[in-house]
Amino acid sequence: MVDTERLAEILGKVALFGRLNRRGLRRLAAQTTTRAYAPGDVIVREGDTSMSFYVILAGSVNVVCESGEEDQLVIGRMGELSFFGEMGLIDDMPRATSIVAAERTECAMLTKWDFEGQLRNQPDIALALIPILNTRIRELQARLAGNRPGDPEPADRRTRV
Repeated sequence: MVDTERLAEILGKVALFGRLNRRGLRRLAAQTTTRAYAPGDVIVREGDTSMSFYVILAGSVNVVCESGEEDQLVIGRMGELSFFGEMGLIDDMPRATSIVAAERTECAMLTKWDFEGQLRNQPDIALALIPILNTRIRELQARLAGNRPGDPEPADRRTRV
């Protein structure tokens, strides 16, 4: 378990919260809880209701998509200071992927209601969230197109104007 001061310091290193002042970080840290996961533990399950936002404090997770009856496809990996669950808190849609601990992992968790309160009280979080979500959308588009982020789109997929 991490104390509130140390957690505030760690959260300040997360891109989403980097604009917050020390007081805001302490307030955020006071509303989070921490949980530990063993390798293979499902932290969030695809299709479940999104009720929490997570920051990885230690360890790493696999981002997993169901691709059939029993098939799972690992579509990404996240490590320390990465976060997940923000999209479902914004749009109330079910989880798009499962998140599975790849190794012993500790996460800070913020509930939907506390996250929304933080957004109201600290609008800098929302401003920081926009480019992060945009980057995630572009990375997904690149993966679907078979490219790496930043690669030009293949000529046969370009739209002519």
